[in-house]
Amino acid sequence: MAGQQPARAAAARAPRAPAALLLFALGSLAAGGGFSLPGAPARAGRGHEEGPAPARRELLGALGAAAASPSLPALAFETYKDPSGAWEFKYATGLQKSESKLWSYFLRDLIEPLESVGVRVSETKRKSLDEIGDATEVGKRLLADSVPNGAPSEIISATTQYDREGRRQDIIEYAYQWKFDDNMAKQLGRKRFQLHNKALVMIERKKQFLVQASVEEPRWAISGDLLCTALDTFKLNA
Repeated sequence: MAGQQPARAAAARAPRAPAALLLFALGSLAAGGGFSLPGAPARAGRGHEEGPAPARRELLGALGAAAASPSLPALAFETYKDPSGAWEFKYATGLQKSESKLWSYFLRDLIEPLESVGVRVSETKRKSLDEIGDATEVGKRLLADSVPNGAPSEIISATTQYDREGRRQDIIEYAYQWKFDDNMAKQLGRKRFQLHNKALVMIERKKQFLVQASVEEPRWAISGDLLCTALDTFKLNA
């Protein structure tokens, strides 16, 4: 995105916003199918992968060790199971459940409230992601539905993986820039923020599942992998 691509260089730790700050709306999925808005420009994805990204395999291996060793609070995880028993995932202890009209289940950090994990489950008439296209096309639809109009944005990567039952899961990593409202900008001493997101998308049982981790860009290297545990451990139950 010439002239609009978000800056990738890490900056100093962002000022802490008050816990009352709500996340900017990422948009709800269109009824009956989702991702129905026109696609947004994006660079090509990186192809197909199976299983979690290599950079996080060591973190995933630590889940069992954390459960067995109370002396590792930094690697403590909790499991959330949907009341229907249809799906579940693990997340880092310390994230707090928050009410959201956009997400079926939503967790955020109270000190860094732009750091969040959300799961959205919606009805769909589609039987498979194949009806949308490849992972890059799914990524375009996701950005078109999630990013505020006029916000500079980019798809960082778009890949396809398969769970143990052979069900397709697309992993979309993307970023966009947007602005705080006047009051928040005055408190923080800055007008804009850049949000780094990683999402898992899948369609199964006439439902569309979206699992997303979001972190301000300067803190992605600090919190990104930890929040993305939700994507790596998300599973549908039989």
